[in-house]
Amino acid sequence: MSPSFVAGLNHFLSALDKPTISTGCRELNDLLGGVRPGLFYLVYGDGEAVEELLSHLLVEALRGREGDEPPKVAYLLCGNYRVERTLLDIQPLMHLLEASGIDPEEGLSRIYVLTAFSLEQQLSLAEELEKLLEGDPHIRLVLVRDVAKLARDDLAGRPSAEKMQLLQAAVERIVRACAEAEVTLVASTGCRDGEPEGGSYLRHLTSVILQLKTRGKGPYRRAVLLKHPSKMPSSVEYSYGEVRMMGRSTPSTRASFEELINRLRKSFKEALIDEGRREAFERLVEAWSGELGALTYTEGFTLLDLLLLTAVLENRSLIEQLLSRIEALEGGQPCSGDGSST
Repeated sequence: MSPSFVAGLNHFLSALDKPTISTGCRELNDLLGGVRPGLFYLVYGDGEAVEELLSHLLVEALRGREGDEPPKVAYLLCGNYRVERTLLDIQPLMHLLEASGIDPEEGLSRIYVLTAFSLEQQLSLAEELEKLLEGDPHIRLVLVRDVAKLARDDLAGRPSAEKMQLLQAAVERIVRACAEAEVTLVASTGCRDGEPEGGSYLRHLTSVILQLKTRGKGPYRRAVLLKHPSKMPSSVEYSYGEVRMMGRSTPSTRASFEELINRLRKSFKEALIDEGRREAFERLVEAWSGELGALTYTEGFTLLDLLLLTAVLENRSLIEQLLSRIEALEGGQPCSGDGSST
């Protein structure tokens, strides 16, 4: 009869024979010895550096070997929208996919996105991940964004011990599901007093702990390996390159705008049935083009968010002009085409 368990050492040794996932950076690959299947990696530190690494890991995991079924990724987003919205920023990810030789739309179609907005939902999310891993053997990587965030932002007023119990139950199920499926698990978490959030239980559960630090305003960062099953603690300086946006040089707002409009014309406008809506799309393009300055200087939003906001403002402007004309007509006053009285 075969044993009902596998020793931790044997589990780790078996993972050494399986393909690793690249970080997209030679220095980080050397530091970690590759990102191996079945292990749990916890990353914390500077938010921008952590996000950069997660994005590169996601894209590298989507790279397939010729003749094999295209691999997939499960991305778990944990965030209470009443405190701070957590989202997957599609636009820079599409840039990175394209720069890596992966068709953006095809690459995005191979990403499962699961979201949780409370600790209870995070536990349910773990159950959904178990079903997903059982049903799809092509998932190569599970990414968990801000794994301890829901415990920190919990609005139910629960005692800390109860919050940690719920967090531990969810994380334990996620870790077990990934280990059984021999899928790499990488989770990010916040940083408090130089330590990763989530408590000692979370640190004990991880196979690898990596801290990322930003050095000044340049592109260089420092990665500190704090825990690893076969490596001593060490650190390395690394860089993904000069001023990069998720894997390539940051394009200008105008270049990003023109690229997005061309893509919308091909995939969205041409699919519209109503001719009036097609014409309306082009009128919106004119409005967007006239406000490129505002699009350029606004930070903290995606380009598509800003286009939607500009479209709403354009509609509001037209409504105000029509209201002004109606008021002028009702008052018996002549009105000009722009809504002002003459």
